[in-house]
Amino acid sequence: AHLARQFTAQLGTPPIAYLGRLRAERAAALLIETTLPVAAIGRIVGWPDPNYASRRFRQYFGHSPAAYRQLFSSI
Repeated sequence: AHLARQFTAQLGTPPIAYLGRLRAERAAALLIETTLPVAAIGRIVGWPDPNYASRRFRQYFGHSPAAYRQLFSSI
């Protein structure tokens, strides 16, 4: 509990929320940089269930992983 309070005080976000954001950002980078399937990317970042990975990704970026890839991979 002490570590969580210190982490939140220093970074302004709880450890679990921070981890979720890191995973989502890594997934976004992999979607743009690779042609790996969405399910494989989910497993790589720590979301083994493809449905859960998709829901979490959409929570952070407002698009499904497939839509995100389509929007940003051509840039």
